[in-house]
Parts: sequence; structure tokens; C-alpha cells
Amino acid sequence: MQEQDILEVKYRDNLVITIISVAYALFFLYTGFFGLFEAPIQRSVHLIFAVVLGLLYYKPHAKLDKTVFTILDVTLAAVAVAAFGFFVVNKDLMNSWMMFISNYTDQMFLICVVCLLLLLEVGRRSTGIALPIVAIVVIAYAYGGGYLSGVFHHRGFSMRRIMEFTFCGFNGVFGLPISMCSTLIVIFIIFGCVYEEAGGGQYLMDLGKFLAGRSRGGPAKIAVITSSLFGAISGSAVANVYATGSFSIPMMKKLGYRPEFAGAVEATASTGGQLAPPVMGAAAFVMAEYIGVPYVEIMIAALVPALLYYLSLFLQVDFESALYGMKGLDKEDIPSWESIWKRSYFLLPLIFLVALLLKGFSAPLAGSYAVLSVMIVSCFSRESWLTPQKLIRSFSLAGKRTVMIASSCAISGIIIGVVAYTGLGLNFVGSVAALGNGSVWVAPVLVALACIVLGMGVPTTVAYIVVAAVAVPALKELGFHTLSCHMFAFYFALVSMITPPVAPASLAASEIAGTRFMKTGFEAAKLGIITFIIPFMFLFAPELLMVGSPQDIVLAITTSLVGVTAFAAGLKGWFLIKLPRIIRLLLIISGISMIQPGLTTDLVGLGMIGAIGVWIILKRFRKKSC
Repeated sequence: MQEQDILEVKYRDNLVITIISVAYALFFLYTGFFGLFEAPIQRSVHLIFAVVLGLLYYKPHAKLDKTVFTILDVTLAAVAVAAFGFFVVNKDLMNSWMMFISNYTDQMFLICVVCLLLLLEVGRRSTGIALPIVAIVVIAYAYGGGYLSGVFHHRGFSMRRIMEFTFCGFNGVFGLPISMCSTLIVIFIIFGCVYEEAGGGQYLMDLGKFLAGRSRGGPAKIAVITSSLFGAISGSAVANVYATGSFSIPMMKKLGYRPEFAGAVEATASTGGQLAPPVMGAAAFVMAEYIGVPYVEIMIAALVPALLYYLSLFLQVDFESALYGMKGLDKEDIPSWESIWKRSYFLLPLIFLVALLLKGFSAPLAGSYAVLSVMIVSCFSRESWLTPQKLIRSFSLAGKRTVMIASSCAISGIIIGVVAYTGLGLNFVGSVAALGNGSVWVAPVLVALACIVLGMGVPTTVAYIVVAAVAVPALKELGFHTLSCHMFAFYFALVSMITPPVAPASLAASEIAGTRFMKTGFEAAKLGIITFIIPFMFLFAPELLMVGSPQDIVLAITTSLVGVTAFAAGLKGWFLIKLPRIIRLLLIISGISMIQPGLTTDLVGLGMIGAIGVWIILKRFRKKSC
């Protein structure tokens, strides 16, 4: 569940909210099955629901004792219906809008200002203060750019012009982010909620226990497996931490893991869920739209990097367990094969979803059919059967969860509009090129740092949208493959979920583990360090994204798997025996050499790994002889 679902002081719940939330979800299921409305209607209705629900569901302040609506909340909700309803009523005007040419009246200006204030307030309540502050800063930048110098200078815009390009046409609030949210993202939020309510989330957790519970360090490996499976459905790192970490972190601590390590494992595994197909979180759908390719191509491209990510994490957990002599779960705590087999029908909706996407179905239609498939397979067991009450509960939760991502996408549209009309994106490209001095290595490092900073404190989807608008053009200017550029931005936007000082996934895990946030955050960053390396690898060698000839792709995957194993062994200091520092360093170097595709680096890395392997075997043999 979302972090807002855990901290009950932040929200209110009653029959009115349930009705609005269910209607919100049903609206998207209807458009998923029967087709979308015109863009102004689809996007405006989406925002009407999101803003009204956000104002009623979230309290103005977490410490407010009232659980009923305040007069202010109801008044603002009514104003939101009228303000955003203007764009529905005037859909023809929106479709034909010509920026800075069409007649922009005082009435429209006032409506746009009201809509902006409402969005910022809902964003503050649902996501926190960080994203609204960023939006205010960029609006101030758009207004006062004429007073700045250097790369940040532009001619400046009046507030009327800023409000016009923010709300009129389809470049700002009603642009690509809210388009993706209103057509694709919400369908998969609904799918995840219905799947959880039927018992699919619990099945994935039990499956992880069955697969890894008996091995050394079982609870930590369970966290890796279940978080990857659950995260691929939920698409939210923080929600994933709360859903799976509530049982995995206490199990790891009970087994003897350090609390900060237990929290870090869960945070890193949950964050990686957004890298794993078939859902990959909302950002992947936005990426497909940006690049102009079917979503299934993004899904296929993400397979190998996700595999490398989880292999690195799984091996580090295994090596840590070996170093400290961790055991597996007790036999009675592991689900039986019969229990897993009897509920294996929960895998059918996932297989069905992937099959539909591979067959060429649009993502909204595939997601809608996947929701229907969950309803059908839930009838296979009385315990999982989605009764009307359960369906209402799942649809209601989906509507509530949508508020955060909808408000975030709308506010990110403000940022993108300012970036486009002020020329900030082009200036960033020029700055990176100048600072990088034409280097194809220095410039990506600068872009990666910018992505991490821009991604701090905001949801992954918003982080990707922002960095894609600013950073991707800088990488493309250097001649890198388009898909590699977008995946690079996506990975480094995601890294901010576990990288201090913000690291919301690490923060959630530290709360459950009962340890200091910064210790958990740095431990998570260390566990997920491969995430800082893989993007550079597929940036220079797109074979890791399934781009290239079959033989090159197979070679790149094989050598990368060997490289990640060596890299993980070097990081943790264990491979069959405890490793000295010099051997650890050599393994890290050889691992990176193998991950980086290329005959020379592969041969160097393989030679070093082979020599170290012989040394380890001899050392272990001598130890046994003694």
C-alpha cells in the first residue's frame, strides 16, 4: 500500500470518498475497453477527479484532527469542478488553440491561476512540499529570466503568457505526462490493486518464500524475489517497501542481519521492481510515448538490465549471508509445494498481460483485459474470489492511489512547459557540451549527476519526465542511441529513490527496520551500486538493450552475467572463501571489464577472473586439507 495508506493521520475516508474513487477507476476501465474521449475531455475529467479526490481524501495538514471534510475542502472541490470543467466545455477551443495568437481573455487567465493553485495544493497534500516548490521556482524562472545572465538568461514572460502556455494547448499541464497518466498509467494502477485484493500479492510473497526460504540468508533472498515480482506489478518503490518489507525486514533482523542492511535490501529490491517487466512502473509507458515505439519494445529492452540488477543484489545478499553464517527459514515457515501449486493460477493474469502486449494490443486495452482476467481467475478459489465488496475496495484504493501520480504528472507538465518555452533544455545541452569539452565520458557523468539531483524528492515517473526533457537531448547530441539515452535517464532518475539525502524508499525501509535513515540509505546505495554502472554500459553498448545482431547480444549478455558475479564478489569480499582486499579490488575491476561489452575488455576481464578463480580453488583446497 502507499505510504499515505500507512500514515493514517494524512487522510480521511468515508462513503463519499469511496464513491468518487470507484467512479474514478470505472471511468478509466470504460475508456480502456471502449476507447478514449477527445484529449481535452479525457485529460480534464482525469484532473477533475484527481483534484477533487485529493482535496477531500487528504487532510490539509497531517496533524489536523478532523476526519470529516472542512468547509474549505468542499468549497475548493466545487471550485475545481468548475475551473477544470471549463476545459471540458470548451474542448473545441482547446483543440484549435494557437499559442500567443488565440484570444486569451481575462476570464481564462483567472481560471488558469485558480487551476494552478489547486494543483499545487493537491500536490502538496499528496506528494509533499518538494514538487510544488520546484514548480513555483520554475514559474519564477519563466517570469524573471530576463534578469538572469549566462545560460539561464531568456527574455522573460508575463504571468499571462506563463498561464497560457501552462494550461492552453497540449504542451503544459495537459501535455504528454497527463496524457500518459489518463490513458495508460491508471489502468495498471487498477490492475495492481485488483491483483493485490484477490490475493496475488500474497501469492508472490509465498512464492518467494518457497523458492529461497531454505537457502542461507533466506529472508533476505525472499525480499529480493518478492519485491521484484510485486514491484513489477505495483510500479511504486515506496508502496513496495511497505507491502513486502513489513514481513521481510523483521524476518531478516530475527535471523541476525544488521537492521540497516535489512532495510537496505528491501529498499533496493523494491526500487528495482520498477525496472522489471511487465509493468515497470508508469515511467516506462511515458518513455514509449516519448520515443514513439510500442511499449513492448521498452519491456524487451529492460529485461537484461533488470536481470543484471537483481543478480547483483541477489549475489550480494548470498555472499553477505555466507560471510556471517546466516541460515534459512524454519521448515514450518515455508509454504508447501501443494499450496504454491494450487494458487499458481495467479500467474495467469501476468502471462496474459505480457501475451497481449506482445501480440500488439494497445497498453490501455491490454491492461483492461488483464484486470478482467484477474476477476476471472479469482473465481478459482473461494478465498481469492473477488466479491462485490472486494472489487469496490480495490477500485476505491486504485482511485486514491491515482491522486498522487496524477497531480505529479500535471505539475511536471508545468516544468516541461517552462523548459520548452524558455529554452532551458537547449541551454542545458550547450552547458553539458561545454563542460564535458566534447568528451563522451565526462558529459554522461554530468548528465547522470543532474538526473540524480532532479529526481530527488519526487516520484520516479515525474523524475524521469523532468530529466528526459532536460538531459536526453544532451546525450543524443553526443551521438548515443535514442533508446539508450532514455533508459540512461530512467535509471538515474530511479537511483534517487535509494540515494541519500532524500531516498524515499530507503526512508520507508528505515522506518520499518527501526534504524537511522542515513545508514540505511548509504547501505542501499552500496547494494544498488550496479545501477550506477549499468546505464553507462548500455549507453556505450546498446546490445544490452537487445539492440544489435543476435550474436553480439548473446555475447554481451553472457559476459555481463559473469562480470556482475565477479563485481558482487568483490564488493562483499566472498566467493567460496573470504577474500583479501587486493583480490576484491581485482574482481571489481575485472567485473566492470566484463560488463562493458567489447572483445578487448572481455578478454582482460576473463583472464583476471580465471586467474583469481584458480587462486580461490587452490586456497580452498589447502584450507580443507588442513
